[in-house]
Amino acid sequence: MNRCLRLILSCAILLPLLTGCWDRQELNELGIMLGLGVDKDGDMIKVSAQVVVPNEVSSKAGGGKGTPVTQYQASATTLFEAIQKLTETSPRRIFMAHIRVLVFGEEFARKEGIYDVIEALMREPTVRPDYYVMVAKNTTASQVLDVLTPLENIPAEKLFNSLDVSSKTWSPTTTVTGDELIEFMLSPGIQPVITGIEILGNQEQSGHKENIATIRSPARLNTTGLSVFRKDKLIGWLTEDESKGYNYIRDNVQSTVSHLPCRKKGNVTFKALRTTTKRKAKIVNGKPVINIDIKNVSSIGAVECDIKIGSMKVLKELESDSEERLIELMQKSINSVRRKFHVDIFGFGQEVYHADPKLFKTMESDWDKHFEDLDIKYKANVQIKRVGTLDDSFKNQLKE
Repeated sequence: MNRCLRLILSCAILLPLLTGCWDRQELNELGIMLGLGVDKDGDMIKVSAQVVVPNEVSSKAGGGKGTPVTQYQASATTLFEAIQKLTETSPRRIFMAHIRVLVFGEEFARKEGIYDVIEALMREPTVRPDYYVMVAKNTTASQVLDVLTPLENIPAEKLFNSLDVSSKTWSPTTTVTGDELIEFMLSPGIQPVITGIEILGNQEQSGHKENIATIRSPARLNTTGLSVFRKDKLIGWLTEDESKGYNYIRDNVQSTVSHLPCRKKGNVTFKALRTTTKRKAKIVNGKPVINIDIKNVSSIGAVECDIKIGSMKVLKELESDSEERLIELMQKSINSVRRKFHVDIFGFGQEVYHADPKLFKTMESDWDKHFEDLDIKYKANVQIKRVGTLDDSFKNQLKE
């Protein structure tokens, strides 16, 4: 009896270990998709898949004769039908676990909305939600994914890395992943914002290998401003300054470079070393008031005017002017969004909810109308910690 029991226990322990390869997929049978584009095709969804060409990215295979990626396209009623339909032209099954970027065509984002696509990808267990979402400005997603890029062989990797670096070093851009985007769409008191991507130059050569055979590529991909959504539909675009103001308000700015006009002729360039923004709502006489408090630590990057940068008085003046500039950027962004789009993309509704959940519940159904009349107070504190390796400029010492 003991022997039989030991045999049964041994089988119970070992059998689960024997199922490790039940869903194995051979690498040479898969087409690894790194970029996914979604466009409108009449009443159907058009899917563009940017797939890696293994022989062209492998040094052992002697790559370099062809393009490092290829693109497959298919249209169907739903997203996954279109993806499955790609096998009509692709010799391999499309593998979706390594998607780096999801690009929506502007027409699709405006007319169809993006929620159904995002939810479908979130529901699919093989897709990781850490891909970046972008909107193709004045073009289609398929054309964006058709552009070959220098420095990064795989265009989807270029898009991912470029936006990742830009969001950390340049204030008008920001990153939004798939899981963050669906949270924005479902959360009350905030509407989604997504960075745009456009094609500069000659689009006719974008997919040819000649596009990366010259020092300056004829067609180039460029991140441009932020797109504004109402629920899941695109309704417009922010300018560069408005995008800066949005990112300062949302505490998305890590470091950036900006200029400030001198009180006399010329400009001073600042390098932001650290920036933190706190948003807090207070209820005053039964009405919400939003307080925005931004703290910035900067260094002097360049001086193009006749000022003594080593003077404490001058530094205090620059700090004061910089504080006014930050407040101006935030006000400009909020006023523009109120005037043109009438939606709360800044998350002020969430702050009101945290301050007084019961009050927000009475406003939630028409919060965007309350947003237009919301009382907002600004506070900025700028500290210039460094002036570079020089004190005063040598400009006045130039010999005529």
